[in-house]
Amino acid sequence: MLTLCSGPSELVLNPGRGGRIASWRWQSHDLLHPAHGSFPLVPFSNRIANGRFVADGHRVTLPANHRQNGRAQTIHGFGWAAVWDVVDFGRQCAILRHDHSGGAWPWPYRAEQAFALDDDGLAQTLSLTNLGDTPMPAGLGIHPYFPRQGAQLHVAVGGRWDVDADCLPTHWTPLAAQPNWFGGDAIDHGFTGRTGAIMLDWPTHKLTITPDAVLAHTIIYVPPGEDYVCIEPVSHMTNAVNRPESDAVTGLKWLAPGEAWTCRIGFALTR
Repeated sequence: MLTLCSGPSELVLNPGRGGRIASWRWQSHDLLHPAHGSFPLVPFSNRIANGRFVADGHRVTLPANHRQNGRAQTIHGFGWAAVWDVVDFGRQCAILRHDHSGGAWPWPYRAEQAFALDDDGLAQTLSLTNLGDTPMPAGLGIHPYFPRQGAQLHVAVGGRWDVDADCLPTHWTPLAAQPNWFGGDAIDHGFTGRTGAIMLDWPTHKLTITPDAVLAHTIIYVPPGEDYVCIEPVSHMTNAVNRPESDAVTGLKWLAPGEAWTCRIGFALTR
C-alpha cells in the first residue's frame, strides 16, 4: 500500500490488488466508497460478449473473470486483477506499471498509471503500449465507486445504449432530457454525447471530474439498494470489438505494433 499526501488530501494505492486507488480522503470526507475504491480498465472496458471476438481474421477466446446474475462474463480487462509494479513513488506522486506477456489475450502490452496529488485535486494518467507485432484492439478508462448518500450527479449526455439481460448493448436511444440518476430505477448503461465535466455534489463538498475527450463514453451504474454509484469515463462502448458500427461510433482504438496511447482524468474539489 502506498500513501500519497498533500495538505488535506490523502490517497492510498494498492499495487497488489489491480493497481487500484484503495481510498481517497479530503478534509475528512471519503471521496471514493471505502469498500471499493477505484480501479483501471485496461486493455478494454466493460464486457465482451461470451469472451469472444475476431481480430484480423483470428478468433480470440478470453476466460470468464466475473459472475453476474448466475452468468459467467469477461469484463473490465486484465489490469484490475493484476499485480502492478511500483516504478516511482514520492510524497505526492506515483507511477505503477502492469506488463502482460501474452496468452488468451494474444497481444503483449504495457500499461502504466501515473498519479499526481495536490491539496484540492488529483490528476490520473493512463497509458497503454502495444508490445506485439500485430494491431491490437484497445480501450482505457477507470471504474470508480463513489458514496451515494446525499450525492447529486450532474452530467450532460445525449444518448443511451439500451441493454439486454447480460448488460450488453442492443440499440441506441437519444435522450430528450437528462435521466433522473438516483430516482429509483436501476441504471447500468453506457451513455454517449457527454458535454462538459462530470460533477458529484454532496452537501459538504463537490467533486468535478474532467476526462480527456477520448474518454467520450460514460458507463453509469446505479444498483438498487446499494450505497454507492459507479461513474466510469471510458474510451469505448461495451462489447465494442463485436459491434457492427464503425470504430468512430464504438470508440474502439487499434494500436499499431509499438504504438503508445495516453489519456488523463482530472479531479478537482471544492466546498
